[in-house]
Amino acid sequence: MKSLPAPRSSSPLRRSVVAATVLLGLTLAGCGSSAPGVVAYVGKDQISQTEVDRAVTGLSSTLQEGQTVSNEAVVNAMIQGELAEQIAADRGITVTDADREKVLKGTNLAGLVAVPDAKAVAYDVADSAIVSEKVGSEVYLAEIEKRKVVLNPRFGVLNPKQKTIVTDQSGSLSLPAAPATATP
Repeated sequence: MKSLPAPRSSSPLRRSVVAATVLLGLTLAGCGSSAPGVVAYVGKDQISQTEVDRAVTGLSSTLQEGQTVSNEAVVNAMIQGELAEQIAADRGITVTDADREKVLKGTNLAGLVAVPDAKAVAYDVADSAIVSEKVGSEVYLAEIEKRKVVLNPRFGVLNPKQKTIVTDQSGSLSLPAAPATATP
């Protein structure tokens, strides 16, 4: 019987490098293609965590005491706005600030135009409405469905047809632990 050579002893530095490489691989595998500061990729464009945070802060400044704004709602509006912008660009549709403000006038979003950090979200909502109206809602929904959107898993799961966050599902790769059972 042939004996195997004794394993070489690894230096502490080598073990650290191997451990760090394995940890990095596991971390990247769990995050897919999302960089930590990116909330979503909409085609080739990105929505950053900084943009979402700024929008949430701006929107929150307009709320009455006790009201809150969810990150999911803001991310949904931003994704929809980016999709509308891309569809408009592909179809040669121009959307102006005057068009946006006309759509927002008389709605509960009209006041957001005066808040710099909330204005972009209000415009995203308006862009979706304007572009949908110009191309027709069925065409607009078909365009949205065929476009690529990648949501960072920490924000949840994205409905592949509507490109909105499904709120009753998690994007986590972790599974909940089984409940502990008492032993006699």
